[in-house]
Order: sequence, then C-alpha cells, then structure tokens
Amino acid sequence: MKKISIEYLKNEDYVDYIDGDLFIIEDVEKLPTIKMDAVEVEAIIVIFCTSGVGQVTMNGTRHQLKRNQLLLGMPHTIYSNYMKLTDNFDVKILGIATRALNSSVFMTKNIWKNFYFLLNNPVLDVNEDEVKLFTHYYELANMKIHSERSPFHQAIMMSLVHSVVFELLALTNKVESIEFEEEEQSSQSDVLFRNFLELLAEYEGRVRSVQEYADMLYVSPKYLSSVVKQLSGRTALALIHETTIHAIVRQLKYTNKPIKEISDEMKFPSLSFFGKFVKTQLGVSPKKFRKGG
Repeated sequence: MKKISIEYLKNEDYVDYIDGDLFIIEDVEKLPTIKMDAVEVEAIIVIFCTSGVGQVTMNGTRHQLKRNQLLLGMPHTIYSNYMKLTDNFDVKILGIATRALNSSVFMTKNIWKNFYFLLNNPVLDVNEDEVKLFTHYYELANMKIHSERSPFHQAIMMSLVHSVVFELLALTNKVESIEFEEEEQSSQSDVLFRNFLELLAEYEGRVRSVQEYADMLYVSPKYLSSVVKQLSGRTALALIHETTIHAIVRQLKYTNKPIKEISDEMKFPSLSFFGKFVKTQLGVSPKKFRKGG
C-alpha cells in the first residue's frame, strides 16, 4: 500500500498548487493514484464534487459523492476503489497538512466535536448559497496561486485555508444531533483532549489502557475519562479500541503480513489475545476478516 504525503506530491505533475502545507488538484483525470488498489494519504483531504456522481472507499467504507457534496477525509485515511458512476463526474481536491492547522483551528473550543462528527459522517450536502461561498474562496485562492508571489504568499494562502476549514466545520451546525457552545476560548479540557487524540494518532493502537494515556498526560484516569466523555460523547476506552481496530483493519486488508506479525507489531501479549480482541470488535476472527468474511 502506497503512502502519499505532501512532500511526496512535490514532484507530481498532476498537482496544480503545492507549498509544503497544502495542495490543490483541479483535474481529477490526471490523478493516477486513485486508480491504485489503495493509498494512504497523510493529510486532511477535502473533495468537492462539481458535477456528476462517483464513489470512493475510505477505510473500507464506500461513499457515494454527487454534485454539491463535500467529502472530508482525516489524516492517514486509506482511499481505494475510486469509480465514476457518470461520465461527467468531476471534483476539486484540497489537501492540508495537519501541522498547518495546529496554531488556530485546533485551539478553538469544542472543535473536536465537529471533527468527530465529520470522521463518522464524511459526506456533507452543500446548498446553493454555500456553493457560491466556497466558489468565491476557490476563485480567490486560484487568483493568488497565479499572481506574482509576495513574501507573505504562503501566509495568505494558509489564512484562506483556515477560513475554508472553519466554513466546513460550520456546516456541521446544520445537524440537529450536535450541540455547540458559544464559548470560543480553549479550555484546559480542550487541550487535554487534543493531546489525548494526538497520542492516539502517535501510538496507532499499540497502547490500549486509559491508565497509560493518563500517565503520559499527567492526569488521573478518572479525570481523563471524564473529559473525553464530555467533549466527544464517547468513552476514552472506546476511542482507544476504535483507533486500535482501525490500525488492525488497515494491516489485515492492505498488507500481506502474517497475522502473528501484525499481533506482535500491535503489542498484543499473545496471538490468542489478539484474535479475541479482533473478534470482539469485528465479530469475526482476523483470518476470516482478511478473507472477507
């Protein structure tokens, strides 16, 4: 399975703009990687469908995308089985390095509720007014891309990207099941939750106890669990297990590694324990899951 980073894309001619923290692809027909079995993209990806109908599989889940819909993928998402369902299917793609958002976006209060919603609901409908708004952003960015570069060019582009990200997150306000607070200042709880999620991403499921994460964050397991539950609606252990099973699924589906090797890499004490964990989470054994059962 091929891993695609923004650094890797610097030498690819199908990328219309790239500056180290973000890239833009305007012509999806030129994009060869989507025809591969699976690629893991190490960036936040926003795909906006401008016409037609198509589909793409993200982390094993198939999503259909039609005109005036956005698809948002988190870092390390695995994309596969891209397919046009109509001849006029066309999209615009924006890629954003995670580090590019840390300074402002990730410090906003309750931002993780929005991101967790998008993680589980990656396709969003966009109405005509919102299409006009995003079109204006795109046209402005396109104008800057093709204008004479100033010393502040990259900072200007990143400011535009930050605005677009906040507009995307604002779309989740239309969903009645999410409650958002008015406060905008980051709290101690927000910082703790963000650091917890960063550790989850760093260890990719190889650390699986709330106690271990609490120790690394210098808080009690009870306090960490309370904060995670308050901000995400999920338990800390559930998020840990979710991260672990996503990592295992990637290995089982997209590598040929022996199951014992995967178990060892994921730091399970035994192959038997690994098998029980997978069966509890997926309903089938690792071997059966790999065979498509």
